[in-house]
Amino acid sequence: MNKKIVIILIEIIILLIFIALANSNLTQYAPECIFYENTGLQCPTCGGTRCVLNILQGNFKNAFFIHPIIFITIFYLLVLNIVFIINFKSKKRRLKFLYPKPWYAIIWALIICAFGLIRNLI
Repeated sequence: MNKKIVIILIEIIILLIFIALANSNLTQYAPECIFYENTGLQCPTCGGTRCVLNILQGNFKNAFFIHPIIFITIFYLLVLNIVFIINFKSKKRRLKFLYPKPWYAIIWALIICAFGLIRNLI
């Protein structure tokens, strides 16, 4: 089997597992945020788990208001996977500018740190 197809199948299986876990009570066993416990400030990713759980339960509006950066990141990754699948099936490469580049990660890290800073100042 092709390596790319295996990766896509693994992603689908992981998504289904997360959907199953979102509807269970296992999230009560998740550890508390160490940064918040020690400083009283929210870390840049605080609310990420609640955001993902709301997305998996279909509460997109709540997910966006809980943590917009994580919401947008998940949306980008979903679109990226769809583009990857389309390009995998066709010979012509479409929307290649969406493919990850090293500076995308740097920009994302700066944005999420700025979001964390602004969240604590407001």
